[in-house]
Amino acid sequence: MTHRQMERQGRLRWLTLVVMSSKRKRLLVIIGGTVGCLYIVGYLVSRHLEKVVTALDTLDITQGGHATIEQLVSYLDYSNILVLKGALSELEFRRSDAGRERAAQLLQHRDLYVWYCASLYLGAIGDQRSVPYLIRGLDHLAWRHRPKLLGYLRSLTHQDFGENKDAWIQWWTSQHPGSSFDFTTKRT
Repeated sequence: MTHRQMERQGRLRWLTLVVMSSKRKRLLVIIGGTVGCLYIVGYLVSRHLEKVVTALDTLDITQGGHATIEQLVSYLDYSNILVLKGALSELEFRRSDAGRERAAQLLQHRDLYVWYCASLYLGAIGDQRSVPYLIRGLDHLAWRHRPKLLGYLRSLTHQDFGENKDAWIQWWTSQHPGSSFDFTTKRT
């Protein structure tokens, strides 16, 4: 091999090393970026879960729940179904009207238990907006709450049709002609 060939081969090796190192650099940048993104996502998820667990711990009545009214109202903005139901139930128990407007919005929630708990809470504090939802809830799966639901309906309407959902619907439509409220309990 001549001197010139050796020089050319040396330059090719050097060029190959430069190209290889830039490919390695790109690969390392991609791997580093991916690991960084995963770390950030993991951190955000852990923070969210930490908030949910803290909220659930605070709401745990059997363990001596100690949420303030302000905390309970703030929990009504959570997306976690368990937190929402727990906060609504505790607000109902305490008969605090602090979460009234947010609970009225939650009557439209797609989850079967969230709108039901919102209607019970609003019924407990005497909010008339709960009446059609309480009527809808007469055939809800949570039958253990039915006596409480019927008490709220009697208190709010001064009527007593017992558990006869059809009679309640007939009464409601006679009091609100033109109302298109859907009284079917949607299972979601």
